[in-house]
Amino acid sequence: MARTKILVPPEKQCGYTSVIVSYSTGIDSTGAIYWATQNFAPEKIFLLYCDTGAEYSVNEALFFNTAKVLGLKPILLKAPKDFLYLLLNERLKFPDSKNRWCTAYLKTAVTDHWIRTHRGILGEKCLFISGERRDESRGRAKLPECEYHSTTLKTERKGKFECHWLRPVLDYEKGKMFEFGKRLGLDPHPCYEYIDRCSCMMCIFAKNEQVMENMKRHPEAMRKWVDAEAKLGFTWKQKTSLQELWDQCFDIDDVTETDTPEQTGGDAGCQQ
Repeated sequence: MARTKILVPPEKQCGYTSVIVSYSTGIDSTGAIYWATQNFAPEKIFLLYCDTGAEYSVNEALFFNTAKVLGLKPILLKAPKDFLYLLLNERLKFPDSKNRWCTAYLKTAVTDHWIRTHRGILGEKCLFISGERRDESRGRAKLPECEYHSTTLKTERKGKFECHWLRPVLDYEKGKMFEFGKRLGLDPHPCYEYIDRCSCMMCIFAKNEQVMENMKRHPEAMRKWVDAEAKLGFTWKQKTSLQELWDQCFDIDDVTETDTPEQTGGDAGCQQ
């Protein structure tokens, strides 16, 4: 979803033939779904999820369940090359704040391609909806509520197609997103039990403590990223390596006599 930074006048924000909601299974995109369902008929809405290959194992089931419960059309997208392949064979280092290649290759590119190749079912005027909120970051604080989407055709040589990118929950607080989820009858993602942001399991923007918690709860899934880091010779973050976090998480000196599987909840314990 490449930015155009061309604002859509309020008087043109109407007459949509289709609606696409970008869904990450996180609470903010759930809030975006709520807004969409309050303003458009379910049969007009496509629910779109991009599987990057670095997601929680429950995400796909959550995605399809959400679509089924709300009566929305599910669109599951996967790039030909997933995060691990790109990391080890093409990009050769983890993304960072200046080069978020994960988003560009695994979300933006596949989403834009799907929109461009499905104009026939989307109609001449599509509304693309995402769930950013201003209080998440300084960058998102500056986002406009509605701008033209990059898939908009500039001429009618290939047909007539206009797409607007709307961010309807920009000015809402996070608590409101959980409330919207309840109104839809949807449970929040299980990761919110211990993490404040639902993203890829080892997202570079996640706090170290949160990634360590994922290591404890999902050791097999997280171990492959630790091994990938070792193969690359480049650390996950500039001053922090996944191996360091793994070693801290599974330091045998941290295990006490009271840390039995029954008390730690089985797979939540620090066991290799």
